[in-house]
Amino acid sequence: MRKIQSFFLYKRLLDQPGKILLSTAGTTDLVLLNWAAKAQIPPDKVYVYVHWLGTKASKAGKLAAIARSQPYIEVLCTTETTTVFFKELGFRATTVAYPHVIDQPQRQTLSGFRHLLFAGAARMDKGFSRIADLVDDLAHSQGTWPFWIQTSATHQAKHGPDILTHIERLKQSNYPQLTLLSETLSPQDYRAQFVGGISIQAYAEADFQDRVSGVTLDALTAGCPVVVTANTWLGRIVLEHNAGVTTSDLSPYGLRRAIEEIVRDYDAFSRRAFQAGQILQNQHSTAAMMQAIFHKERRSAV
Repeated sequence: MRKIQSFFLYKRLLDQPGKILLSTAGTTDLVLLNWAAKAQIPPDKVYVYVHWLGTKASKAGKLAAIARSQPYIEVLCTTETTTVFFKELGFRATTVAYPHVIDQPQRQTLSGFRHLLFAGAARMDKGFSRIADLVDDLAHSQGTWPFWIQTSATHQAKHGPDILTHIERLKQSNYPQLTLLSETLSPQDYRAQFVGGISIQAYAEADFQDRVSGVTLDALTAGCPVVVTANTWLGRIVLEHNAGVTTSDLSPYGLRRAIEEIVRDYDAFSRRAFQAGQILQNQHSTAAMMQAIFHKERRSAV
């Protein structure tokens, strides 16, 4: 139903004055835009924001055909790799930092280490099975770290069987320090959980090698150090600011070593995380997106 509705929405919007921005666009959206257009879409009309490359590489032929039909669609990308991909297909493509705006205190209040944290929707590509493995290991080794885990679903509002299996594993782990957060949190409660935490982000390397994570930005903004997968966008950010620990060993042993390194010097890691968050807030402001969309008017005015 969404695809049908999108087609008619795009058709109506293309007939109206003004710009169109698709804030989360995929291959289907580009196909539907091409179908909905009566002719070639004019310049400075349609902007699509592509968050990651994903399976789009396997659809290069289809996308190249759309670029030939609609060369004036502007593709905004979160990373340079994705931008190069779309440019080579014939699109107008620009790298625009992932917009990330959050109300936050300008000063950090250090609270000391309190708990481990898995934040955001429970998904397999975010290493949810690794989190269950880690909890099992902590239970068997009589660990003492409190662990808060969000088990809420994605926007699709339901879990797949794999996630349900691992949620059941967590419930059966009998780890006394485990807190499962099954309800979708309010924005205030979501932000509060990062205070005093270490965010465990054992994300799949293949999926996040060149993909931005909002959870990483949220954690750093709150001064929450992170344990992240090496050779990913997350890992590069962490290494640049020394705001956590990267690891290629996502086993319980590897994750525990990374956690222990942060716990030993938590306040310093937390300060660097907060400083990184301040820098990234500026880099990921909405100004870059607005400039990419409205730059022609500004140049004309000048």
